[in-house]
Formats: sequence, C-alpha cells, structure tokens
Amino acid sequence: MDNGNRSKDVRVEAGSRRGIPCSDSRRKILFAAILAAVTGGLLLRINPVSADDKTKQIVGGILKILVESQVRGHGGPDRHQLRPGPPQPGQATPELIRARARASLQSFRQESITLSTLLQQESKRNVGLQSLIADAVQLQARADAISQRSKVVPHHRFILQDVQRLDSDWRRFSFRLQQIPNISPSCRASIGQLDQYDVALCETLSIEPQIDRRTLQRESEGLVVNLHTLSDDINYELRRSPSRDTLVLKTSQAHQAAIGFSDAVSAGLPYAALAASYQSFLRKWDPLVRELCKTESRFIERTVLRIQTIDQSIHELLWLPRGLDRELLIQLTRGIKTEVDRIYDSVSLSLLIQLPNYEDVPGSASDFHGTCQYFADCVEREETIENLVNAYNYLPAAWVSFSRHFRTVPHDGIRHSLTEIESRLVALREPLGIPGGFDGNGARQRAGAVERLADHLHSDIETWLRGDSKFADARKTILEHSAHFRTASRQLHAALVRDTPEAVLRGHCATIYSEWELLHRHIADCDAPDRDHVNALLIQISVELVELEAMFL
Repeated sequence: MDNGNRSKDVRVEAGSRRGIPCSDSRRKILFAAILAAVTGGLLLRINPVSADDKTKQIVGGILKILVESQVRGHGGPDRHQLRPGPPQPGQATPELIRARARASLQSFRQESITLSTLLQQESKRNVGLQSLIADAVQLQARADAISQRSKVVPHHRFILQDVQRLDSDWRRFSFRLQQIPNISPSCRASIGQLDQYDVALCETLSIEPQIDRRTLQRESEGLVVNLHTLSDDINYELRRSPSRDTLVLKTSQAHQAAIGFSDAVSAGLPYAALAASYQSFLRKWDPLVRELCKTESRFIERTVLRIQTIDQSIHELLWLPRGLDRELLIQLTRGIKTEVDRIYDSVSLSLLIQLPNYEDVPGSASDFHGTCQYFADCVEREETIENLVNAYNYLPAAWVSFSRHFRTVPHDGIRHSLTEIESRLVALREPLGIPGGFDGNGARQRAGAVERLADHLHSDIETWLRGDSKFADARKTILEHSAHFRTASRQLHAALVRDTPEAVLRGHCATIYSEWELLHRHIADCDAPDRDHVNALLIQISVELVELEAMFL
C-alpha cells in the first residue's frame, strides 16, 4: 500500500515537472472565462459574507431571467384543480392551507439559498460539486417563483402543479447529493432540512411524492432501444464465440423485462409498482452486464455504457440506491489500457520523431499506464469509495500529459483511440458518484436543444405579434434580436460538433448568453397579450443555458 502511494506521488510530481497544467489552475481559467461570458452580472442571492472570507460566489448570469420567466410563465391551474369538492371532516380551511403553504414555501426558498451558498463554498474543496450548482440554481429559481406566486394567487390550488414539479425536482436532486461522498456535515444538514420542508409542504397540500414521469418514460424507451441494439452487437461481434447464444438469450430476457417496465410507466402505475418492475429488470441485467464486461468489443462496451447511463438516471428518478459495480470499473480501466497499447502499435519511429516534445512521450505514457494500473489495483482490492475517488483523481492529469502529444497526429486509428479513452474516463465518474467533468456529448445535446428552441421561439414571436400595428416596432426589434440569438445558438452547436478549441467555445458561450439577455429583456418589456406560449419557451431555453453554463465551469 505504501509503495503504491509513493509511486503515485512520483507520477504526479513527474507530471508537474513536465509543465502539465494542474487541474486547479485549469478550473480557475475556465471559471474566469465564465465570469467574462456572463453579461448580466447577476449573482446568486446568497447570505452576505465578510471580505476576509473570500468565498467564491458562482455567477448565475440568467438566474433572474429564470425566476422572472417562471413567475410570468404560469397563468393558472387546470379546471379540475378549482373544482370544489365536498368538505372533509377535520379539513383545514382554504385560507389556513394557503397560509401554511406560504410559510413552508418561504422556508424552503430560504434553505435553498443556504444550500446554494454551501455548495459554492464546498466546491473549492470538492470541485465535483460544481456541476450540481446548475441544479441548485434551478431549484432556487423555482422555489423563489412559486413563493412569489403563492402570495398573490386567490387559492392554494393555483400552485398545486408548481409544487408538484418542485417536489419532483427536489427529490431527484436530493438523491443525487446524498450519493456524493465527502460532502460536509453542514451540506448534509441543509439537505435534510429541505427534505423536511418538502414533506411538510406536500402534507399541507395533500400531494403524493412526485415522479418525473415524462423523463422516466423517455429513459425507459431508451433502455428498450439500446437493449435491442446490444442484442444486434452481440450477434455480430461474438458470431464466432461459443458464448454468443447464451448471451443473446440473456439479453433478450433483459430486453423483455425492460419492455415490461416501459409499459408500466406508460400505464401510469404507482411508484411501488414501478420500483418493483425495475427491480425485476435489474435481476436480469446485473448478472448479464458482469459477463459482458469480460468481452473485448468496442461496440458492445459502448452500448453497455449507454445502458449504464440510462440505468443511473432511472435510479435517480425512482430514488433507488445503487451499489458500486466493480466489474464495470475494472472493464473500463482495462479498456483504457488496451487503447493505449493500440496507440503504441500505431506509432512508427518516423511518426514518433514528428511529435511535439517526442522525448517526453515514453515518460508520460508510462505515467498514464501506471496510474490506470494503480486505480485498477484499488478496485480489485475492494478499497472504499473514498479511496477509489482519490485514485481516480490522478487519471485526468496523467491523461492530459499523455494525450497532448497525439492531438494533432493525422492518424484515424490514434484519433479513434483517444476518443475511446476519453469516453471511458468520463464513464468511470458515474459509478464512482463523481459529478462534473466536461461531457461533450451532453453539451452537444444541450446546444442542439437550444438551437431547436430558438427556431421555435422565432416562429412563435412572428405569430404572436403579427397584425397588431400597436406592436409593429416592438415586433421588428424582437425579431431582430431573436434572429441574432438563433444564429448564436447555431454557431455554438456547430462548434461543439467540431473539435473546437476551448477558447473558441468560451467565445461562443459569451455571445449566446449576451444575445439571450438582450432578447429576453425585450420580450419581457413587451406587454402584448396571449404570451403564454412564449413564456413557456423562455423557461425551457433558460434552463438549457443554465445547464450549459454549469458544464463550462
């Protein structure tokens, strides 16, 4: 154990001598870029801190926009919410229920601010928490918006749907926070306090625990599709293997269990039935994935990783605890070392001497390979999750040192291996409960969603303000800024699809945030009627931009 620690320290020290930028410095650069990118200059509303504290305050450039959009974006409840029911014995009056709901919402709102503050402070020590600040911002914005609306609505039923959404969001966020190791006692206390306020609020309004059924439906359908793809991959990749038929049969059984779960979600079954149905799927899937991890196939492994990502999401949506899959960790680490060997096999002597600082290649490759082996040894020794997280934290820096030599090499095989290694490094974070890290695929999906919503918003604005001479000038101005925002969204999406340098990506982010602030301001200032559909889009776009902002922290 001591020898392993000493070798680990030597690798890190060697990396520092080679001029590898440390992760803290890199994060400071990225954070400074985010500060420059956010044009609104709007800080999260947190408790004041002393000048000596120097606590880093995360900038949420569109937090105010998100709150205003949500306050304005909800007109009223469905008709069935206002349908009077027969009075129940001992039932509180609507006035008392509304008063209790207001008090609980105010307490929840204040504690959500406290949690945001604590997460910001904690992120200096536990940088993985930075990616969760987007969720904290959205939670704070939603709680603030509902708290404001509760003070003006004539009946507590007007906020029922809002509180149901808040309960759903908080339960999933709370679950994610509680899975993260090394969170401070003050953070855990704040999480527990919010749990209590949420329970009290739901009891006051007679709301059952809420599941995000739309997201759960989408994830369950993705699970079915990817299991079908996995069956095809096994059929082709293992066509000469004697284990193919057995694995195809087990995959088919897991596929049918996934179909049963998806059908249960579609049927709107209660939480207990959904949890039982998914547990039935896991009894088929967990033994299967351990066997699949022993196969050497990029296609099978890639599909398994997609299914594992969906599995993690469904665990969060159903608040199911998830154990550590050590077989998956070993397989991912083995796959990284295999790709490193493939890079070595592809590098000829003539190619090696053309690499920048080629004399450092053997040393950095040895460091990275040794760091991977050290992590694999920790997994096989079944060390604690805290030790595994600490061992993983050496991998990204070693990877930067190794991969920088091959980034510009015009060799398709090497480029493909680099991509495979990066995907495995990202995949290792999820079973370890390590949030954060730039997820290129996730960023592309978010940017694509913003582009789609920007097109939709532009069309809705044209329809919204058409034919009313009173708003002719406003329509021209808003459409002009909408076109600029749409162009910025397309440029960001295209840049993320290409292998674009980080500095260029930060420039695109600065542009899109600036254009969004201007567009949102003009829409908010326009008091034309029939704007509900536009307000809904404002909320969706703001949420996607919050998520993108967090990725670039």
